[in-house]
Amino acid sequence: MSSSPGGEDEIRRLLAAYQQYQAQADAIMRQISLTQLTAEGLDRALGAVDALEKAEVGQEILVPIGSGSFIHGKLASKEQVVLNVGAGVSIEKTATEAREILKVRKTEVLEGSRKLNEVLAKIDQEMQRIQAIMQKFEENSQIQGSEGVV
Repeated sequence: MSSSPGGEDEIRRLLAAYQQYQAQADAIMRQISLTQLTAEGLDRALGAVDALEKAEVGQEILVPIGSGSFIHGKLASKEQVVLNVGAGVSIEKTATEAREILKVRKTEVLEGSRKLNEVLAKIDQEMQRIQAIMQKFEENSQIQGSEGVV
């Protein structure tokens, strides 16, 4: 550490900022993971809606119930799809309407993920900037410490 009191205060300030950036980066990485999971779920939903076109009413199908588990069922209608619109509310739409809604949602999720990645890149740049400043402080303190040795 620097022998000057101002240098020590600056180091403390930089360390606090670095820790805050690290916490923000961790939170953003978790959000990015969630957006990736959401996009994958939307892909699966789009695939299921597309598969409706090839299916026949009354055809035996496997219905996902979560955690990679399924139950056997029969397709009652291939014209209507039930979509979750949030807050526990679902609506019925035609397969074509459902496909378009799911595509829009996926586009929005991917755009959100792109923006999160941009923010993460900026945070990473700031963290690298702080690391470079800290490295200079360390180098200066080593030089000052070795000047007193004869």
